[in-house]
Amino acid sequence: MALQYLQSLEENIISPPSSSTPVYKDDCMFSFETPLDKNGLDICMHCFQAFSRDGHDYTRQHAQFFNHSIYLNYKKSPKKQPERDSEQPLKMVKLEIKEQTDDELFEARTQIYCAEIDQSVDYPSEGIPAHIANCAAAILKATSSDKKQEIKAWEQEIVPCPHAFDIEQKPLAQLDTSQCAQCGLKENLWICVTCGSIGCGRAQFGGVAGNSHALKHHESFPDHHIAVKLGSLSLNSADSYCYTCNDEVKVPDLVRLLATFGIDISQTVKTEKTLTELQIEQNIKWDFNMSDESGGVLTPVFGKGLTGIKNLGNSCYLSSVLQVLFSVRDFSSAFYIEEGMPVEKILNPGDPSTDLETQLFKLGDGLLSGRYSVPDELTTEKVKFQRGIKPQGFKSLIGEGHPEFCTMQQQDAFEFLLYLLDKIENQKLNGVSSTGPTQAFDFVLENKIKCQGCGGVRLAKELTNNIRLPVQDKVLRVGDDGKKVYSEVRLEDCLLELGTSETIEYECPKCQKLQSASKKQGLTSFPEYLILSPQRIKLENWVPIKLDVPIKFEEVIDLSKYKSTGLQTDEELLPEDDVSSSFSFNQDAMNALLAMGFPENRCKRALYTTGNSDADTAMNWIFEHMEDPDIDDAFEPAPAPGPKVSEQEVESLTSMGFDAKLANKALVLNKGNIEQAVEWLFANPDDDGDISQDVASSPQERIKQMESNAARSTKYILRGVICHKGVTIHSGHYVAFLKKQIEGQENWVLFNDEKVVIANEESIKEIEKTGYIYVFENSEL
Repeated sequence: MALQYLQSLEENIISPPSSSTPVYKDDCMFSFETPLDKNGLDICMHCFQAFSRDGHDYTRQHAQFFNHSIYLNYKKSPKKQPERDSEQPLKMVKLEIKEQTDDELFEARTQIYCAEIDQSVDYPSEGIPAHIANCAAAILKATSSDKKQEIKAWEQEIVPCPHAFDIEQKPLAQLDTSQCAQCGLKENLWICVTCGSIGCGRAQFGGVAGNSHALKHHESFPDHHIAVKLGSLSLNSADSYCYTCNDEVKVPDLVRLLATFGIDISQTVKTEKTLTELQIEQNIKWDFNMSDESGGVLTPVFGKGLTGIKNLGNSCYLSSVLQVLFSVRDFSSAFYIEEGMPVEKILNPGDPSTDLETQLFKLGDGLLSGRYSVPDELTTEKVKFQRGIKPQGFKSLIGEGHPEFCTMQQQDAFEFLLYLLDKIENQKLNGVSSTGPTQAFDFVLENKIKCQGCGGVRLAKELTNNIRLPVQDKVLRVGDDGKKVYSEVRLEDCLLELGTSETIEYECPKCQKLQSASKKQGLTSFPEYLILSPQRIKLENWVPIKLDVPIKFEEVIDLSKYKSTGLQTDEELLPEDDVSSSFSFNQDAMNALLAMGFPENRCKRALYTTGNSDADTAMNWIFEHMEDPDIDDAFEPAPAPGPKVSEQEVESLTSMGFDAKLANKALVLNKGNIEQAVEWLFANPDDDGDISQDVASSPQERIKQMESNAARSTKYILRGVICHKGVTIHSGHYVAFLKKQIEGQENWVLFNDEKVVIANEESIKEIEKTGYIYVFENSEL
């Protein structure tokens, strides 16, 4: 019957995809069902999007709404694989390892599915019309975007920097490549490509010794930018590091440059691990720590709200943030409904993979429904961890256009958390809630400045969603491996800095001169969920390093002592000619600069002077003005301009076909950022362009609204912690610890990629050692 139906269709109803046509065949557009599921995956032969009949039967809904009746059903089943000798294999490292093909791993079965009559016919089969058979063959041959991303997993995108070109060499008279010229160390050696000086590198993960003499050589000779790790050299590998850019780089002419010093790469053999291999080893080591006192693997758990996320290649920063966010009530209620994807999202004629709200609903269903929180039967391990989900579409979409999050490199989880919250808020993605879910984190922070000359007071309020906590880094001792051991601190002690008064220099509008003043912060409203992040990053020799300071935490904290005192009866407000609070700093850039260890006033001055654009531009300005005598003076910016944008910016959007009124609103709401404005326009195609209501809901209006409803409890209960293990926040590994109900009892659960286990005492101790982001829930919720 299905064959007769296909033969009755008009020939022009479908045509094969071109080489540039996106073909989706890894998972369903609205859920995480894959070709490995019971009914396989249905790839629409009209629009080449993928749907599933398992779960919520999105194939049927798509066929009904769009009259797309013909699908290529693609189903895979695993071939029997040889048993492994070890109980638990190491995490796969895709360096110098041949990846198995799908043909080696799976049996594939394909059919043509006719949705209108709910019948299928095997493909290939005699009698299938040629145009349908050709379309099916083209779909199978096409490489999906998800697969391209998987191939790149674990590979860093290293590119040349400006200092990697036209290197003018000045060879030293004598060269001994067997040891560090300063300390005699015979491993972890780096050669300066400018002069050939041999110096040891930094101490590295895994007990690799180092005294940073290669870095010290660069400090003595700032124009000697790049060094190469001798032990990493082979025809297929070479670690090159630019100390000026503070990053791994590619050196295009490296073979010739090293030949100057008598080094022939074609004859060298790699003797030490590369930086990437060391980074991956950290992830593997973390896996080994997932054991109990007897050495057995911690107990996996399964069920609703207990779904793991497979690592997509240095994506654990993203996974840990998503686990924490979707454990927050406001996010789960906004982006998860048991009935599945909202109908209006299914009816959207566009590409679901490019709609962020659709991807958030897909994540909500994936993480909270429990359908994917099942043992992975495809693995040969004795202890079965989860199948989990692979949110490749979300990762690609959220990172699109961002210089860091679009790469396959490890990123800062805290920066990503703030970036994601900002993205959701700017695009007004409320899901099925009446208010934005990001508002659950918002609160009002008041800066109280009191002039010690006249006693006048300035109250400056800001709307924020996190508190960065300073960390005392008292070194107890330095180990034989060069690693510093720090004194333990308490999270409460870090919080005390929030309510501590500091003395600053202040241009008092009443005294009309520079005066000493006290500055103190306090909260005038309290959030539903509180984000705290200890500042574990510090600049040493202008290189950001992570402080492994153990932080003792309490699971219940009280913020009552940090409530703002406001204006007292014996205090007088200063004249309203200070407009510093009207300027809004780029928060992402500000957080990035603070994470590098720069003082706040220095960051403000740099951002304001460079147009408040991005962290890199501001950082370069800071380095160029290090000697300015006033660089750390109290900074008071000029008034921020009103909600206006340039005609050129509006024209650039109208040239893309957008209405001028709507383009103006998009630019105003996104502070003139063209890329974000375009995203907003695509996300709000039916907006009328009226900006009055949006301006009325400005931060100032939100502050008033929040302060009028500020009678919330000041007690908070710890619900989640994102931990980071590694030397820097852009390397190593992230995991999340969350409080969950397991069989009626509250337990700490460890989310380590797709591995979800009940945490034991030893793994909970990792929170003290490596806690990076703490999320507390208000006790009234």
